Amino acid sequence: MRRWYTYYSKHNEIGQQAVDQLRLSPDFAITQQVVAQISDRVKSEISQQAVNLNFYSLLLCIPWGHHTLILTKAKDPEEAIYYITKTIQNGWSRSVLQAQIESGLYNRQGKALTNFDITLPAPQSDIARETIKNPYNFDFLTLAEDVKEKELERALIQHMKKFLLELGKGFAYVGNQFNINVEGDDFFLDLLFYNTRLHCYMIFELKIGDFKPEYAGKLNFYQNAVDEQIKMDEDNPTIGVLLCKTPNKTVIEYSIKDINKPLGVSDYIIKKAVPKELKSGLPTVKELEKELEKEIEVVKKPLDEKLEKLKNIIDRSTKEEIKEEKSKKAASRIKVKLLVPLMDNMIQMLKEKQIVDLFIKYYYMFSVNGNEFLGRVGFDEEFNRQERIDRLGFRINLGAFKKAGTEPFDYSMFYEIKLETYKYKLEFEILKESPKHEWLYHQFPNKQEIDEIAINEVEEIIDYITKKMEQ
Repeated sequence: MRRWYTYYSKHNEIGQQAVDQLRLSPDFAITQQVVAQISDRVKSEISQQAVNLNFYSLLLCIPWGHHTLILTKAKDPEEAIYYITKTIQNGWSRSVLQAQIESGLYNRQGKALTNFDITLPAPQSDIARETIKNPYNFDFLTLAEDVKEKELERALIQHMKKFLLELGKGFAYVGNQFNINVEGDDFFLDLLFYNTRLHCYMIFELKIGDFKPEYAGKLNFYQNAVDEQIKMDEDNPTIGVLLCKTPNKTVIEYSIKDINKPLGVSDYIIKKAVPKELKSGLPTVKELEKELEKEIEVVKKPLDEKLEKLKNIIDRSTKEEIKEEKSKKAASRIKVKLLVPLMDNMIQMLKEKQIVDLFIKYYYMFSVNGNEFLGRVGFDEEFNRQERIDRLGFRINLGAFKKAGTEPFDYSMFYEIKLETYKYKLEFEILKESPKHEWLYHQFPNKQEIDEIAINEVEEIIDYITKKMEQ
């Protein structure tokens, strides 16, 4: 108790500055309630201090156990006062407070390289700067040195509770690999959050390795897209945070100086897996299992064995995870990236190979939810009118084979794209032996794949005409 008094009695001025900053923060109303409750508990002895909310009444806002921890760990009164105010703002338990002190939060908070001073108004820029740390401490992860960006992202998602605690107060998780569509092109944001204190979206992009100037440009593009497509009028501008290794401060400053969106660059640290030089001195997994089996008899229930088999199959699977469900937006991308290109490709190929010249007439039709239209205008209007898209398609009609001496015949082929809950697939009107074409909603066939489908279908048409001629 004596140490507590002597520690703070000489630093009333620093403490009062912390109180003044606390008054300006969104948590001031909560702090007043805490002090008011303490005032009721100890009645008139500190009631006037509670009203004034001076430094000494601030000290009474956290439990004595927190004070003993801070006095033991903090290197100076300024650091101690910092942890007191953060405990009040965030409602930290003693164990959380200890974790924050041991992670060196005081030396990391507000240390990121940013352009907030020139892109945000003064009150918000101060809060935004204090919101971002440098480096972020991801020591709750255990990853190898050659970790990939996807692995880091997946590990953070699996430990979301600890990740949010490291980010700090006010972060609400929106999604990972969040899809943004710009004029038919898809882009995926690593991590998207909404900050309730800053009233804005925050994008976190993960990079393995050192900072590169082009990273800032790409993140700035993402910020513009979020501001244009997701941000509401009452939201503040989207903040971008690039998590990567940051050895060259000058390069970063040059890269973000003229960007007009608020952007920060931070480092991160993770707990590494066992170093290579130590692995040779450790027993292998098989050796450990062999030794353990000598001591205990491992009996697995049938359910456990089946579950383990399923997990092994999942771990070995190279298939992509489902990222999106069926929606009108997904149908719009399918129309632009598969339906129209495939039809254009087939029509062009039929003309180049002079197949359409063998018939008196030809025409094609688009369809949406079973309704067919001759031309794009009616089709596009119906597409926009429909709230739910289950089927898209197009029909190619070749009418009246015109070779003299043969019986006239027609050729018609219908291609349909069915939208299921988590995937869409291309099907044909006539059942035949053909490759299976299906994709998840964030996947699209490339030009080469579309060319191959078109070639296979034109071959079918040629085979059909040949067979009719032979008959």
